[in-house]
Amino acid sequence: MNSVKYHFDDFTLDNYRRLIHIAKRNYAFRFYNDFDRDERFMLWRHDVDFSMTYAVRTAEIEHDEGVVATYFLNPHSEFYNLLDPQNKERVQRLIELGHHIALHFDSHYYNVEKAEDLEDSLVFEKHFLEHLFGQEITSFAFHNTTPFILSCDDWSYAGMINTYAKYFQQDVGYCSDSNGHWRHERLENVLSSAEDHNMQVLTHPAWWQENVGSPEQRLWNCIDSSKEETKTIYLDLVHSFGRELITD
Repeated sequence: MNSVKYHFDDFTLDNYRRLIHIAKRNYAFRFYNDFDRDERFMLWRHDVDFSMTYAVRTAEIEHDEGVVATYFLNPHSEFYNLLDPQNKERVQRLIELGHHIALHFDSHYYNVEKAEDLEDSLVFEKHFLEHLFGQEITSFAFHNTTPFILSCDDWSYAGMINTYAKYFQQDVGYCSDSNGHWRHERLENVLSSAEDHNMQVLTHPAWWQENVGSPEQRLWNCIDSSKEETKTIYLDLVHSFGRELITD
């Protein structure tokens, strides 16, 4: 009965659009560097952990619905390469659609153990993204939070707003789909009740797909999609040079 317990049918692209409709009734969609604490604002955030392809799908739905989101990109992702020409085009597509890109910062990559050691690495990755995509990076989100990371709750570091700042942790409602299910409360319930004066919603684009499936199935779908894309890219490259791929 996991399909009922974990609301598998919530995580379709059609339902994603419906949830945005609900959110628009009660909240104004804003960016992290452009909101009024007194208004009923919505900070709709994506941690892009697995696939830039899936990120474009949610971005296009948001654009269709007239809302904006912030896409946090991880320079150290094991699952996509921001220097890949196809992925660079996809990021540019996010920007063209009116969204912001931001830094998804993996402090574990640098073995950061003290808040004062964050600055240099954050500055480096901020400049990397700005140089690569030509958009100012004004916010960042930690990747794979720990108690130490959550204690790094200053408003900003390295000139970027910290999505885990004390203000966001204490004064802003929060809902997340981490690991492909609702970690706290079901998003539809949170949006429909609109009990929180303002909200930060975290989604991961790879969990939102055309068809209903378990988190495991959705993950395999994402990996299979990436595999097929890699095959196509290689075969196109081979053929463009007039070569052949030898088979058995």
